[in-house]
Amino acid sequence: MKNLSVMWDTGHGSTINGQYQTLGKRSPNWDNGVLYEGVANRWIVNKTITAMDYERLPYYHISPELEDTSLTVRKNRANQIYARNKNSYGISIHFNGGRGTGWEIFTSPGETKSDYIANEFIEAFQDNMPIKARLGGTKFLSKDKEANYSILRRTNAPFILIECGFMDNPIDYAHIWDPAFQNLIAENLLKGIKNVNKKYGK
Repeated sequence: MKNLSVMWDTGHGSTINGQYQTLGKRSPNWDNGVLYEGVANRWIVNKTITAMDYERLPYYHISPELEDTSLTVRKNRANQIYARNKNSYGISIHFNGGRGTGWEIFTSPGETKSDYIANEFIEAFQDNMPIKARLGGTKFLSKDKEANYSILRRTNAPFILIECGFMDNPIDYAHIWDPAFQNLIAENLLKGIKNVNKKYGK
């Protein structure tokens, strides 16, 4: 079996010399201070990449900069990678806003390969997360939600987007700051990657 390569997208900028690089995309200033989405996204991706390094699982990173890399640049990078390596798919990591709660996984509209990949990650996440799953319907036998996000719609590779919790919900906010919760997301991502490799690796 050949392991598929993951294209990681961290979504939004990080901080440079203490200055957040993205407008908005942050929590209220609660007990632990302001939570910046682009920073939290990198906590998750970096932890998962470290685990993948230990297990020698292949990956790319389409937004490794601390700056806020534009969607156009990220899309172009993903498409260039996919043109060279058809055994690849993308995962965009985010945290949500809107005062809801829970985690959810999105794919582009319609039945695509992304739906089947998303199901493997839903299976990896749904049994042990301390916040609820916000799943879609059973269309195409897939439990993911559909959205026209650019990183999903404008990339040629199968791509999924995972919202790991709501920054502006006080319960989710407390979880996101907790290293144990961060580690759990990384473990679930690694489990999902292995699920995909087992089912779709060539």
